[in-house]
Amino acid sequence: MDGAIDAWMDAHADELIEMARALVRIPTESHPPTGDEEAGQRFVRARLEELGAEVDWFTPDDVPGLRAHPAYFPTINGRERLFANRPDVVGTFRGSGGGRSVLVSTHVDTVPAGSGWVEGTPFGGEVKDGRLYGRGSYDTKCAVASHLFALRCLREQGADLRGDVIVESVVDEEYGGSHGVLEPTHLHVCPAHRGGREAYLRVRGDAGMAFGGEKLADPVLALARAIIAIKDFDRTRNRDGAVPALYCDEPALPFYLNQIGGGGTTYEEAVGTPAECYLHLWAEVFEGTTGEDFDRALLARIQRELDADPDTAGQRPELIPTIRFLPGSSMPLDHPALGLLRESYESLGTRAFRLRGAPFACDAYVFNLYSPTPAVILGPGGGGAHAPDEYVLTADLVDLARISARFIWRWCR
Repeated sequence: MDGAIDAWMDAHADELIEMARALVRIPTESHPPTGDEEAGQRFVRARLEELGAEVDWFTPDDVPGLRAHPAYFPTINGRERLFANRPDVVGTFRGSGGGRSVLVSTHVDTVPAGSGWVEGTPFGGEVKDGRLYGRGSYDTKCAVASHLFALRCLREQGADLRGDVIVESVVDEEYGGSHGVLEPTHLHVCPAHRGGREAYLRVRGDAGMAFGGEKLADPVLALARAIIAIKDFDRTRNRDGAVPALYCDEPALPFYLNQIGGGGTTYEEAVGTPAECYLHLWAEVFEGTTGEDFDRALLARIQRELDADPDTAGQRPELIPTIRFLPGSSMPLDHPALGLLRESYESLGTRAFRLRGAPFACDAYVFNLYSPTPAVILGPGGGGAHAPDEYVLTADLVDLARISARFIWRWCR
C-alpha cells in the first residue's frame, strides 16, 4: 500500500496545493469575542461531502453540556464568547467495523491578517520557491487539505478500513478556545506540549499631580520595576527548573511581554500620574505546572521587587487572565500509535522520525486530560505564524498527506 500511496500522491500533489491555496484565500479570522470562520467551514464541508463523509454541522452552543464542562472558559478578555455563525464541521468516514478509529482535529480560524506583508498577501495564496503564503497557511489551515487528500488517496486505492476516520475542523482556537489539536510541528511527532498563561498585569496608583506635596503612588514606576522582576523570574526558572526529556533540544521556556499601556494615548491625557498601568504577557510552562502555581510564583517575585524600593513599596499588582490557563499535557510514550507513526516515517524514507515535545502551548490537553483519547501533535513546517508573510512549505503538505495516509492505513485496518 505504501508504494501505491506514493504513486497517487505524486500524481495529485498539485491538486493538494491548489486546495490549500483555495482555503487560504477564504478569510477565517478570529475577532474576539466572535469570528468569521463560516465561509471557510463551508469550503471544508463541501470537500468532506465530496469524499462521501457523514457530515455534522453545528455551533459550539449546540453541544449539550459544553458550558458545564470543567475546561470551558466562557469569556475572552472579559467578554462573553459568541458562536453565532461560527460552525464546527465534522466528517465521519465509517469503517467496516471492528477496527481502531482515529480523529484528526484541526482548526480553521486564524489570527487577524495584520499589515506589513511583503512576500505575499494575507489572502492571496501565492506560491513562491516552495512556500505557500497567506494568513493561516502555516497555522494551520493548509494541513486540513493534507489530511483530506490522505483520505481521498485511501478511498481511491480501495483501502479496506475497519475503523472509523473522523475529521473535524473547528472554530475559536486562536484565542484560547481549546477546540483544535493540529498545529505546525515541522513534521516532528509531538506526544507532549507546553502549557501557557496569557494575562494582563495591572498596577494601580494615585492619579494626578501632588500640588500639596503629598506622595503619590506611581504605577509607571511600579510597572517598570515589575518588568525587571519578570525578567529575573524568567531567567531563574529557565536556569534552575527541571527540563523534561522530550524538550532537551529546546529547553528554554518563553516569556513574552506583548503590550504596555496606561494614562491614555493622547497628549491631552498626559496631565499627571495615571491611575493605573498595565502589561500584557504570555508565558509558557512545562507539564505539571498549574495556573495557580505560576501566578503565585510570578506575583511573589514582583511583590518582592516592589517592596524593595521605598517608592513602590506597598503597591499590589494584579494578574488578570484573559483566557483560560492552558495546561501542558502528554500521551503515554508506549502508545501503539507512536510505533505506527514511526513505521509510517520509515516506510517513507525521506523524513526522519523525530519524537519531541511541542515547543508551544496548544489544545491537545483537552483530549489528554479530559478524555480517554490521547492526542499526538503533527503538522507541516513553515514560518511567520501570527506575523506578516506567514507561509507553509508545500513539500511538507505533500509529505504530511503521505504520512497521514500511511498511518490511517496501519491504524484503522
